[in-house]
Amino acid sequence: MNEASSKFVDNLAIEKLLNEKLLKVAHKPVNLIVDEDEEIFDGLYKCELDMSTIKFFEGEKNLKRFEIPSIMKTQDYIENDTIYLYYHPAEDPICNILLLHGLYDDNMFNYAFLIKMLNELKFNVFFMELPYHFNRKPVDSAFSGEYFVSADLLRSHNAFRQSLYDIEASRQIISHVNALPCLLVGFSMGGCISFRYHMLRDSFIGTFLINPVTDMLTLIWENPLLVKVRTDLENCGFGKERVSNVFKKLDPCENITSSFNVDNIAVVYSIYDQIIGMEKNAIFTEKIKNAGLKKIFEYHAGHLNILRVPRLSNDIYDFFMDCF
Repeated sequence: MNEASSKFVDNLAIEKLLNEKLLKVAHKPVNLIVDEDEEIFDGLYKCELDMSTIKFFEGEKNLKRFEIPSIMKTQDYIENDTIYLYYHPAEDPICNILLLHGLYDDNMFNYAFLIKMLNELKFNVFFMELPYHFNRKPVDSAFSGEYFVSADLLRSHNAFRQSLYDIEASRQIISHVNALPCLLVGFSMGGCISFRYHMLRDSFIGTFLINPVTDMLTLIWENPLLVKVRTDLENCGFGKERVSNVFKKLDPCENITSSFNVDNIAVVYSIYDQIIGMEKNAIFTEKIKNAGLKKIFEYHAGHLNILRVPRLSNDIYDFFMDCF
């Protein structure tokens, strides 16, 4: 895609998010000391969903949706305690896809083209809402995703952790729907979360990352979208090192070792990306190459318009075929 238009779309989105949403809210950090010895993901391997608690709805235009009680409860925000999993079936499907969206997303139409193309390639697509987004946005929250990453460190830490448990719950539901193999596909923050799940669980036939957030530890301090979060933290005396300790176990980049499977994971990144940043992408790709990842694809696109690149669905299809 055209470099100028790709960068323009990304910069316009950043400006719009900042001026219409992010700069209008403020949060205070919770006094949080992270227990570095706590195994926060132990339950991920043991949780088993009670299928009798699942609700299924079919609405207008044949829209299908599962409502699943989240394995991790947030208590203060009951809206966030239900996972919404949208089901877009294909004719004569060969595979399922669990698709995770990006941070602050509030428009499912952004994914309509990709879902349509995947359906045509005979993929069932299950679209999972991340904590605090879309239907899971609490009543007192100003916009979708506001509570996912903010200066409230404890809430942000738990939201990321909850996302991984929600992937596991969604995976179990999908396997209950049919016995087809299932891919995990994540975009942006959804890609970051998917990568961490892959390292911990690797229970999908493969994991496909689209412009994943590449470094949780520096996200708040360097990303242009999170300038207000950074200010909120600094005003309350929270420095970079203290915040980094909160996200250390969550950040996939901090947990890249030789122990996770590199054969069934693929990464696509945009060379014109203004939201993650071209420099950050270069550092990230070098890290994953050193870890042994070989399926790394470069797109001439921006962070957002990559979702409308026709090649994307075909690359996902080819990756699926390679995973057998």
